[in-house]
Amino acid sequence: MERDFYGVVRTYDREVNGVNYRAMLHGAIMHGGQLLDPQYRGRPADYFGPGSGYGRLFAALNDTRPGPRRIGVIGLGAGVVAAYGRAGDTLTFYEISPKVIDIERREFTFLRGLAGEGRHRRRRRPAEPREGVAERRPAPLRRARHRRLLRRLDPMHLVTREAMALYVRHLAPDGVIVFQATNRYIDLLPVVKRLAAEQGMEAVLVSDWPESQEGVGYWMSATDQVLVTRDAKLLQHPRILEASERIEERFDLPTFTDARHNLFRILK
Repeated sequence: MERDFYGVVRTYDREVNGVNYRAMLHGAIMHGGQLLDPQYRGRPADYFGPGSGYGRLFAALNDTRPGPRRIGVIGLGAGVVAAYGRAGDTLTFYEISPKVIDIERREFTFLRGLAGEGRHRRRRRPAEPREGVAERRPAPLRRARHRRLLRRLDPMHLVTREAMALYVRHLAPDGVIVFQATNRYIDLLPVVKRLAAEQGMEAVLVSDWPESQEGVGYWMSATDQVLVTRDAKLLQHPRILEASERIEERFDLPTFTDARHNLFRILK
């Protein structure tokens, strides 16, 4: 357990069903974790399992886009998304807390499991989306256009019209944004759908409810994730189509902006 300006970061290890797992928490929020047994160590779990929006998206991209990718992830956590990286991909993790970066380096191996040089750097202005960065480059970056995947999280200033415009400016034309919408208390789905529609993009919900609690299945979490893209063909890939749902529009809900957003309007 360690503390910095942004709060308390801690890890803990547990063993259930003969499977060992290490979790990271920032305050009371789960920020991913890693299966510790050698045969499972590189396998993504919790919110990032193969049935999640992340897992299904990367499976579809592996089938349809063989080239290298540029992937941006807001929030390092345990670095689980790096498990989906391939040789030639470039992954950049944007992290505001230096303790999270330090603990990820010591306690988890997702980034270390990638080949090539990596670096962590911090910037001064917390309002900037690149304020803190943990980056790993598995291979030299080619000069061709790379597809980017941005992972989005609350707090609410990250799901506003201004924030969405910023993400889209950094997104390849056929890129994809994944919004982590798993939340017990607020319904982010109509907020994300409205933001996507304003940018001329489609948004679909992928919910994952692991069927088994046996073995590794115990460490797979139920999730709601939203895929946002202009690439309608990608959303028709079987791995996405079989699990995706339409998001209902809420015409009474105004678009969230930096100056105007109201959590009470989206309480569950």
